[in-house]
Amino acid sequence: MNTMIAYAAETTNVAGIVCGQGITNLTSLINFFTCTLMNAVVPLLVALAVTAFVYGIIKFFLNPDNEEKRKAGKSFMLWGLITLFVMVSIWGLVGILSSSLTPGAKPLIPNLPETQ
Repeated sequence: MNTMIAYAAETTNVAGIVCGQGITNLTSLINFFTCTLMNAVVPLLVALAVTAFVYGIIKFFLNPDNEEKRKAGKSFMLWGLITLFVMVSIWGLVGILSSSLTPGAKPLIPNLPETQ
């Protein structure tokens, strides 16, 4: 039971880095920044891109008579989609590279939990 609690205290991010450890050397400092980036900054950027896309949709549909505002809405939608595509593509490439360059690492494939 104690091992389950200790295992639950360590959170692992997408890149497989354990986030629940203290900073003791340069490697753990790099792991801390990577963990912070993967767990806080990247979801914030994705949320901002989705918000920009939704804002563009709202601006486009709520201004059927004003061509300038419709054009601005189209621009928000386009840049929101481009930003999302680039972020997801880079995320995928980083996942492929990290799983192929790390010896013994399994590729991260999303799946449903197994039932017993």
